[in-house]
Amino acid sequence: MTYIDEMIKDLCPDGVEWKELGEVVDYEQPTKYIVKSKEYSDDYSVPVLTAGQTFILGYTNEETGIYPASKEHSVIIFDDFTTARKWVDFEFKVKSSAMKILSIKSECQDEVSIRYVWHYLGTIKYAPEQHARQWIGIFSKFKIPLPPLEIQQEIVQILDKFTEYVTELTAELTAELTDRQKQYSFYRDKLLSFEDEVYQVEWKTMGEVAENLDYLRKPVTKGSRSSGIYPYYGASGIVDFVDDYIFDGEFLLVSEDGANLIARKTPIAFPINGRTWVNNHAHVLKFESQIDQKFVSYYLNHIDLSPYISGAAQPKLNKQNLNSITLPYPNEQIRKRIVQVLDNFDAVCNDLNIGLPKEIELRQKQYEYFRDKLLTFTAEGVYTPVFDTCRRKKAEKMLLLQLFSAFLFC
Repeated sequence: MTYIDEMIKDLCPDGVEWKELGEVVDYEQPTKYIVKSKEYSDDYSVPVLTAGQTFILGYTNEETGIYPASKEHSVIIFDDFTTARKWVDFEFKVKSSAMKILSIKSECQDEVSIRYVWHYLGTIKYAPEQHARQWIGIFSKFKIPLPPLEIQQEIVQILDKFTEYVTELTAELTAELTDRQKQYSFYRDKLLSFEDEVYQVEWKTMGEVAENLDYLRKPVTKGSRSSGIYPYYGASGIVDFVDDYIFDGEFLLVSEDGANLIARKTPIAFPINGRTWVNNHAHVLKFESQIDQKFVSYYLNHIDLSPYISGAAQPKLNKQNLNSITLPYPNEQIRKRIVQVLDNFDAVCNDLNIGLPKEIELRQKQYEYFRDKLLTFTAEGVYTPVFDTCRRKKAEKMLLLQLFSAFLFC
């Protein structure tokens, strides 16, 4: 029998009570807390919040209409359209009225923990299908199991410790990912600079190493396109899918967009494969080998292309300037080795299916799995055991060991 199971047996032997969220959770419209000026500054002290991913939009110097949340009186802000939520334990203002501020009803303060409700909200599997307000008509009708407050606090203590370690580990992994990306940039720049003259390099123009197929491109206005299965590419990637194709094979696209080439918000050069359609906002280059294509792609994404951009009103990289770009060309064996090294770095840093980004995602999923297990009660109100132990400290220890095998507890 688990420690929490023992508590349920002692404190609620007849089962756990279920209530609708709206019976125990109060809501407040945020109208009087909406910020008047959108001129935010880090020099100001009052955060302006949204329940979405951004959370803190900025800081305001407005001194009135501030919601007085605190560590002792925390609240949940709930996006009334997306059902996204955020925990808030500090004073704040809001961007708009498209949310509810949730707290425990005054008559339920001694029976329900707001932090317990916060964790339980994450177990509700519901996604709005229409753009409509969700709390009053739908979300507040979901039922929540309410064991005695003492049990709620024990569950909160365990889940908060999970949250702490998930946050800590995610921060460490994110820092590691940032370091690896910096390391990747350093070695990429080092490998492609050839400044040490370690390798013998022949300099060639783009026109010498790649065949330009721009003459085959064909722009089609959105209203004239027929939907299909073939990707329709523009300056920075796929913009549509159409029912026909122009190219069939492996090619390198290079953006013509001068603003993008300078800002580098998206890759300058990127590969396409298979049957595709390309409009006239991206150059199409064909190479003799995939190694050559990748080598040139890495080099173009590394160098400053601003000297090759022309046009004042609509700056762009035209075909003539693209073909005139000079490239360092070591022998094939060296090009292949450079591509292999950069491919490995790129995969570790950017592929969401492996490496650190995947590890961060898995840590969050592990927390969600154990949270759902802890907060699962049967319809009859019987707690579903998760841990094979009878003491709380040992239960905590086992949970955390399962969740984070990298951490050892003594």
